[in-house]
Amino acid sequence: MNPKLQKLVLEVIGVCLSGLVVVPSLIVLINSFKTEGEASDMSISLPKVWHIVDNYSEVLKIGRIPSAFWNSVLITGSSVVLLILLCSTSAFVIQRRNSKFTKFLQVLLLSGMILPLSIIITYILLYNLHLTGGFLAVILLYVATMYPVIGFLYIGFYNGISREIDEAAIIDGTKGYGLFFRVIFPLLKPINATALVLGFVTVWNDFGIALYFLNQASKYTLGLTVFFFAGEKSSQWNLIFADLIVVSIPVIIVYILAQRFIVSGLTAGAVKS
Repeated sequence: MNPKLQKLVLEVIGVCLSGLVVVPSLIVLINSFKTEGEASDMSISLPKVWHIVDNYSEVLKIGRIPSAFWNSVLITGSSVVLLILLCSTSAFVIQRRNSKFTKFLQVLLLSGMILPLSIIITYILLYNLHLTGGFLAVILLYVATMYPVIGFLYIGFYNGISREIDEAAIIDGTKGYGLFFRVIFPLLKPINATALVLGFVTVWNDFGIALYFLNQASKYTLGLTVFFFAGEKSSQWNLIFADLIVVSIPVIIVYILAQRFIVSGLTAGAVKS
């Protein structure tokens, strides 16, 4: 087969496969504009009468979206900032110090990526620490669960930063925190953006941890507002879909703003310099 024709065929196949990924999102978007009866069919057909303003205004009112939005901003923002600070600093020490202890820490991080979170044991621990039901407990849990993954990404990124930069800074008289925050940290834009997006998407969209450890409706995050539109016998699917669109908008915005850094951040350290 002609190479150009083969490339064209592969591109067409790729576009078709990509379309399959878009279909579920398109179903959610279209059905968020329908009546409750039409949305229950979950078809991709256009609504007979568009209920854009009605559905979304009702979601904002019944779903307590403003309150849930600020709860999500507080939890997600705090978790992401702590993740970036803790992972960037600790991974720098782990990668730069080639000792048995740091190698053990890398194995410990790997086990943290494999072992699942035990809800019962974690709840008992937080209960004994008098942290259950508050934002602090949820923030600490998100940091703990995301730390192994983000930490490994930072370690891989540091593999691509030459130690000669550290040595040159030390010769110039920069040591300790000054070495890291004045010399190394400005080089971390790609991996910081990657950590921001991964942490933001994971925490913002999380359902399980917030469900178990936030026991008051006033503390619900956006991911939990779907409960307000689900009943025992039936669900208001048009409002649920509208709520999902509202929840997804901040994630899309953050991804668009940081997408050019993501690939470089994920692939950094693949080849050690």
